[in-house]
Amino acid sequence: MFISWLWVGLCSIAIFLTVPIAREIQKFVYDNWGSEVFIYFVLGVLAIGFIGLLSFLIFKLKIRSSSPYMWTFIVAGLYTHFILKIKSNPIETVHFLEYGLLSFFLFKALNHHIKDKSIYIIATLFALLIGTFDEILQWITPQRYWDFRDVGLNGLSGGLFQLAIWKVRRPKIISEKFNTKSLRILTSIFASCLIILGLCASNTPIRMHSYTKQITWLSFLQKEESMSEFGYKFNDSEIGTFYSRLSPKNLQKIDYLKGKQYSQILNESIGMSYNQFLREYNPVNNPFLHELRIHIFRRDTYLKKGKSTSNLNEREEFYLIAYNENLILEKYFNYSIEKSVYRWNEDILQELEASIDKSKAYESPVSANLFTSFTEKRMWIFILFILIMMGLVNFIYCVNERKRK
Repeated sequence: MFISWLWVGLCSIAIFLTVPIAREIQKFVYDNWGSEVFIYFVLGVLAIGFIGLLSFLIFKLKIRSSSPYMWTFIVAGLYTHFILKIKSNPIETVHFLEYGLLSFFLFKALNHHIKDKSIYIIATLFALLIGTFDEILQWITPQRYWDFRDVGLNGLSGGLFQLAIWKVRRPKIISEKFNTKSLRILTSIFASCLIILGLCASNTPIRMHSYTKQITWLSFLQKEESMSEFGYKFNDSEIGTFYSRLSPKNLQKIDYLKGKQYSQILNESIGMSYNQFLREYNPVNNPFLHELRIHIFRRDTYLKKGKSTSNLNEREEFYLIAYNENLILEKYFNYSIEKSVYRWNEDILQELEASIDKSKAYESPVSANLFTSFTEKRMWIFILFILIMMGLVNFIYCVNERKRK
């Protein structure tokens, strides 16, 4: 039992130790062999594992039933699908190897304690929990960032491996019977995941600013991006979809009241770099100016791209982005850019309008990482409700178990 958990610990530590050096490894590989090598490597390992598993089923276990083979192809297909889905950031595919191996060690360790099918869910939740701490470590590491998507990817990687064990390997030591101990472990690890992820979601810029000022030894976190932010999703019939930390009414109210002042700030910041401006006017001290500058940067960047390309399709795509970003600026940040150097003249607008199809749908990625489908308060009410329900299920199950005895 100790050796099994030791392997879980060593595998987790190995994953954590790669965090500070991951960017150096990425740069070295990209410079020498290209970014695609990560995908080829992971797919190669997957292919070897797939062939090895088929050989094991055919020659070692001599399985004649079609079900394990069918599930082997299904799991391999799912792995391939998700690997190719994140090919835009190839290094992330390594998560499937790291957390697949961790998932294997978790199963070996947990089967000393759990002998029913809840082991597959519990092992997946353990992988998710370790993966969350992996992302927290990334967040406090310079040049690395927190990403809820990566947390989900870690849990998915562990879950796919458990699916393979459950449906392909089908260990005989795992029975159908579910007991109180398994339920207690399952609800405990699920509750831990919920609470920790909830705390991460609540680690907003304002809250970070508050506790890092109070706790001096955490002041280094002031240089890090927050883990999450809550905001609003705008569905504008004239523009499309975009996101903001401020409500539509607040955006236009601030723009009307402070537009003249903000125009002056924009004009005086011409000599300031884009990144320096975003640090000076960040989501905590001035979310309005922060978002305004990002929209301007995105608009002007794609205007420049459109002018520099000779490909007509690319030009239309780039001009459409620039045009819609300018619509956002003119409608919600109008007074703030009206007297600034960033105000477009009619010649630019006419050039863009002649080159694009204005009826095409547009969604701005600016601030798209915000939580907009629920508020922080609703999130914690939901988490509290789930915790209470799990407590009741545990209580009822324990009472019924005692009655049966």
